[in-house]
Amino acid sequence: MTAPHTDRCWTPRLLCAALLWLAAQAGAQGFGFTPTVLTLDPTRTLSTQTTMLNTGRVAAKFRVEVRAWKVVNGAMVLQDTRDLVVNPTEFVLPGGGSQVVRVGLRKKPGAQELTFRLIVQQQPYGQSVPQSVVNADGIDIKLDMPTNYSLPVYVAPPSAAPRMTYDAQVVPGGVDLRLENAGTRHETFNALIARRGGLSVNVPSFAVLGGARQVLQLEGLEQAAGPLTLSFVNAEGKASNVTIPLP
Repeated sequence: MTAPHTDRCWTPRLLCAALLWLAAQAGAQGFGFTPTVLTLDPTRTLSTQTTMLNTGRVAAKFRVEVRAWKVVNGAMVLQDTRDLVVNPTEFVLPGGGSQVVRVGLRKKPGAQELTFRLIVQQQPYGQSVPQSVVNADGIDIKLDMPTNYSLPVYVAPPSAAPRMTYDAQVVPGGVDLRLENAGTRHETFNALIARRGGLSVNVPSFAVLGGARQVLQLEGLEQAAGPLTLSFVNAEGKASNVTIPLP
């Protein structure tokens, strides 16, 4: 006999409800960092730090690792490294408390900026990692939502600088924006807004590392006319504007 329509939809409803519950629990924890970007000038110091905050009431446990960070064909690549050390590598963050996380450079820097990611991963600890068991068609499914963070770490001498070039082409469905950094330091695109004619697209913040390329598709802008204008806040915290001609 054919099962009722409500039975066929029971499993996804259970999963959806569980995910909503977990998201609410995760949001109630409230973690943050200050600063969120770590910058190190090796001519002045070989270490820097960030402070992790717990604005919730429940203690949580975290593991901290560092990875060398590269961008290959527009994709982030993280690799094991001994060039950067972190302390502590594991800690319990009490409710309402804070924890200083320090990183130190072990490699002698050159003219090219060194880039790393500080990986902070939540570990099981009491009730700090929201968990639930959902029974779907007789199968127990355990869902958890640990909180993970990835903070950029930049090590650059004062002489390092980005050298950006821009190119854009109209393609079906949008405009392809090509960014290339031939410099020795990253460039940051914070609060990027791409405009063409009367249309605009907001792009989440990102960085283009020295020697890297990145391609963005700006959907919908093929319907407008005229040049492409980029407005953003750069790595130095200054407002920047770039105009790119389009055929």
